[in-house]
This record gives sequence, structure tokens and C-alpha cells, in this order.
Amino acid sequence: MKRIKNEFTRRDFLKNSAFVTSTAAGASLLVGANPELEAATGTAETNTASRTTALAQCPYCGVGCGTVIQVENGKIVSMRPDKDHPTNFGLQCIKGLTAAEPIYVDRLEGDSYVRKDVWAEWNKPGHGDLEYTSKTKGSFDEEHFVRVPYEKAGEMVDHKIAHLAKKYTGNSIALYGSGQLTMEGQYLENLFMKGVLGSNTIEANARMCMTSAVTGYFKTLGSDTPPLAYDDIELCDMIMHFGHNARESHPIIFWRAADHKKKNDIPTVVVDPRRTGTVMGYEDINPKNTIHAPVLNGDISFLNSIAHVLLKDHKDVIDWEFLKAHTTGWKEYVDAVTNSYSPEQVQDRMGGPNHDVSPDLIRKVAGMFADATRKRLARSKGKQASSGAGSETGYGGVIIMWGIGYNQHIHGQNNIVSIVNLLTLTGNLAKPGCGPFSMTGQPNAMGERFTGGLTGRLPFNEPLKNDAHRKHIAKHWRIPEANLVNAMHAKNPGMAVGMMERALKDEVKAMFLVYATHIDLPDTENLVRPALMKTFNVVQEIYRHAPNNLYADVIFPAATWGEVDGVYISSERRINICEQAAMPPEGCRPDLDMVIDKAKGIGKLLGLDMEKALPYKKKENGFYDTEEILRDVIKASAGTDTDLTGILEVEKIDGLSPYEQLKKLRGIQWP
Repeated sequence: MKRIKNEFTRRDFLKNSAFVTSTAAGASLLVGANPELEAATGTAETNTASRTTALAQCPYCGVGCGTVIQVENGKIVSMRPDKDHPTNFGLQCIKGLTAAEPIYVDRLEGDSYVRKDVWAEWNKPGHGDLEYTSKTKGSFDEEHFVRVPYEKAGEMVDHKIAHLAKKYTGNSIALYGSGQLTMEGQYLENLFMKGVLGSNTIEANARMCMTSAVTGYFKTLGSDTPPLAYDDIELCDMIMHFGHNARESHPIIFWRAADHKKKNDIPTVVVDPRRTGTVMGYEDINPKNTIHAPVLNGDISFLNSIAHVLLKDHKDVIDWEFLKAHTTGWKEYVDAVTNSYSPEQVQDRMGGPNHDVSPDLIRKVAGMFADATRKRLARSKGKQASSGAGSETGYGGVIIMWGIGYNQHIHGQNNIVSIVNLLTLTGNLAKPGCGPFSMTGQPNAMGERFTGGLTGRLPFNEPLKNDAHRKHIAKHWRIPEANLVNAMHAKNPGMAVGMMERALKDEVKAMFLVYATHIDLPDTENLVRPALMKTFNVVQEIYRHAPNNLYADVIFPAATWGEVDGVYISSERRINICEQAAMPPEGCRPDLDMVIDKAKGIGKLLGLDMEKALPYKKKENGFYDTEEILRDVIKASAGTDTDLTGILEVEKIDGLSPYEQLKKLRGIQWP
């Protein structure tokens, strides 16, 4: 579908957003007054003898702002917003601007840390008890550790994990990964766990924040493919936020939405128990078309009651043609919301004192929703859908965004289904300027989903149980398909939490903790930490006193963002380059390198041809060539709903490598 081009520049954006709210004004004035924070281009011409730069996606939330890392004397010293990036136009929030500050604080470096009693057991004749775990967990004091060269510690880990996999199956080995790893690293983690070990016990902190959105998208749209781009913000006629304080959690998104509201006076609705900064920011612009709906526990009923009002009082905005041709269950949905979800019928679900969501308020929101939809219809000559091109397809309507607060319900998936149902009912789907838009909380949570680094998943939005795709992935991973079949049959009920429950019952024997902390899991005191006391834990960590180190049997010092090459994927499906700006402290290795080393060492002990599976070479800096791994990912994506092979076609024609294309274009969105 052809997208309406936005004809505004960074200068226009800065000028118009400067006084949208005190937040936006403060940020833009700060950048303008401090040359160290002034937006940069990130080109080689800006480098000097003492200062070099590198392009990256900001390492905080999932918005994916472009940032230019500043390096002096081999150290990362500051960040400057990338003025050429289409996400943030040279603006950056305080999180991104201060991303350099924690990099060198309390850093691990040098040799690996191994618990003294674990190392003593390993050095007994025959390596002692290979199932031994430390008795000193709960402390990360130096007295409990011995420093061991990386290769020797790795050899011990390889033998212990291979022993456990042979005796208790590969599914006794768990990995808890992260939405902060590079996409290349996430891809190889999944290869290691499912392809080498045959384990289905791979989870990530993305499970805690985004799984409701993922499963909601799959259940309604058939794919975990957020169907919008940030450019849609400037095309819409109304924005709703559910459980999403954008002003704090995704400031650039809020600034773009607030700028659009200021220039075009669009209505905004924030559904949140609290009167957040997002509410107040919109009220500063126009309180008359800003609504705060303080729903406490009835989001689904609130959405369904809007649908009820639209079906009763605004029949002209219902897309009956699309419902009949392209959806299932629409009759049951229409009957249910018509008969059981009037604004009066849902009042008992809207909350209690201080949570006044009256029938009149619901009808007012529904009226705004209908008016915004009519504006889109007017641009498409009154047609909900059009086969024409250009302006005949129409644009605008309603965007519904939601944040982590909306996902983290017992019925989180149904929350998302209810949003998609309402948008589908009114034709606010698959057109520019409207649709459902999940806002991710981590810079590469989308990458974790894309690479399938969760229980039961494979890369490119497909499940392990898909026979054809399983064969396809086994071929591209260059491993026996039988290993993936083993992973498919292996059970991990309860997923991230279930992994810990199984560990507590001695079903999980060892755990890798990679760029994720156990404290983001629920029931830390009664479940997670008691479980980690029992398992053999291998931690890849940046900080000496990070929580995981309390329960680590082995700690491998890791490199962090800015010290490695790779890509992240933002909330709008944009693949962004993250260049290595500086070398990490001595002894710190990229997580990707460590997963390759583990996979090779353990895989060989399990009888696999790991040189065939992982043929990657190291660069002059001693780290593996991540661009070659990205090429492998791209090749494997062929024919999927996340097909990236056009990047390799461009390389053949123009000679630009994948990373060069990402730098030049400031990211590429997958379909």
C-alpha cells in the first residue's frame, strides 16, 4: 500500500515541538544549548584524531532512536542524537543522552570467575562430581571465587553441560536471554539451545513484557508483525493509549504524537488508572479533545462498550464488507457487544472510587472514534477499502497504542484481541494512519521475537511444530533435524516461570543467564532464587555486583552495547545498525562469541559437526564477524513473512554490504 509522504524536516519538527509541552520544550532547549548534545550526522567526516564516532540504535526502550556514540582515547564518553535518523530527527530523551554513563561502572574484566568449591571439585581426579553446584551461592564476595582463564573455565562448562545433556536430555539445560542482545546473538542462542542441545527450555525477559502482544497478534492477524510505522502517527486522526505512559516510557513517540496534536488538533484518549504525564501533556495542548479514562480493571469491557456504541449510533463507520470477506467469528463478536456491553452494562467493571468512567464518557470516546474514522473515509471517497492507488486508498483514522502495563494482565492476550477487534470492526486496519501498535520496552525485544528465542518458537514467526519450516531451519542451521524434533517434543510448561518451577523440582539442571537478570521474574524470593540455588548457573555479565552473580557458579565477563557489532529491531520493525565504537575492557567478550564457543565445545562433546554448523571466522579485533551471521539470517528468512533477502539483492547490484545499507538508510523495515 502506498504511504502518504511526510513533507516535514527535522527543523520543522524541532520548531513545532519545542513548546508542545514542558517536557518537549525542555529537551529541545537542552540539546540546542549544549554543543556536546547537539544532533550529529555520524559520518566519518566528524571524526578527529582524538574523537571517533559510531552509529547505533539507542540501547534503552524499543523506539529505536538513532544515536551517534562519541569515543575519546578508546573510551565511550557521550551520546549525540542522530539528526539523519527517521525515528527521532535529531532529538533524544534523557535516557539516550546519558547512555554512556553506566558503561564503565563496576565493570567486570579479566579472567572468568568460578566458585572456589566448583573449581576444586572439577580439579579432582576424573573431574569429580560433574553435577556439583556451589554451596556458597547467595554471595558474590571475592573470597568465594577464583579467577580462571576463559578457555579453562569454558572447558569445564562444556563438559558439565554435555554430561547433563547426555544423562538428563538437552531439555534439562535452560537459557534465559534478553531483548538487549543483538539479533545475531539471539539467532545463535536459539541455534545453540534447540539445534545443538535439542532443548525447548529457552526463554527471555521479552516473555515478561511482550508475550501478550505477540500472541494477540498471532491470534488475530496470524503473524507477530506490528502493522504500522512511526510515520503513521503523523497521518492519523486520533490516538488512544492503553496502559502506556508514552511521555515517560517512549518520549520520542509522545513528542511526535504531541506535535501532530498541536498542528492538527487531533483528539487523544489515555486509558490508565493514573493521571500520567501523557494525560497532562496532551491537556497542555488542548484539554477539550483530551480524555483521560481511568479504567481500573475493565479494559476489555471498555473497548467492547465503544464497539457497542458504534454499532448502535454510528453504523456508517462499520466495515461490514471487510468483516464478511476476511474475518471469522464476527457475527458472534457483534452479537456479544450489542447484547452485553452497553456503557451502562459495563459500569461494574470500570473501577471504584476515583475511577469514574461513566456511560457519557464512553459515548464521548466512541463519538471521537467515529469522527476520526469518518475523516479517513472521506479521504477514500466514502469507501472502507479501495483497490485504487494514492489518495483513493485513504489514510488516517485511529491508532491504538499500548505499553507493557496493558500486556501484563492475566488476560493480556485478550486485551490485545479486543483492540484488534475494535479496529477491524471499523476498518481501521491495513491502511496508512491507523491500526494496533504495540510499544516494546527493550531495544531488541522485536529481535527476540523475530529469531524465535522462546519456548516452542523458531525464527521468522513460525512454531517448532511447523514441519516444513522446521526442515527449512535445520537446513540453514546445518544441524540434524532430529535435534529440532527433540526440542519440539520437549516440554517447558509455564515457559519462563515454568522453567524456574522445573528447576525447583530438579528437572532443570543447569541454566545460562545472558544479558538478563533473574529479578525481573515474578516470585523471586519463593521460586526463582531457591531454584537458582539448585542449578549449575553460567552467567554472562557486564557488572561485578549484578544480581545474577549472587547465584552464579561461573561468571564470564561480557562486552556491552557500543563494544560489539550487530543489529537491533525497533517497535516499527526497523532493523538498525549498532556499530562497535570501542573495544571492551580486557577479558570481556561479546555474548555472541561466547555462545559460539559454548555451542562448539558442547556440540563436539555431543558428536556434532560444529565447524559445519558454525563456520564463522573472526575479524582482526579477535571477535566473530557478525555481518556474516546476519547474512546467514537473511538467507534463512527467504520465503517467510519476514523475508529480508532484498538486502542481499541490493548487495549484488550496488555492492553495499548489509551493514553499509543499514548505515546509509538509517535502518530498513522488514515487510
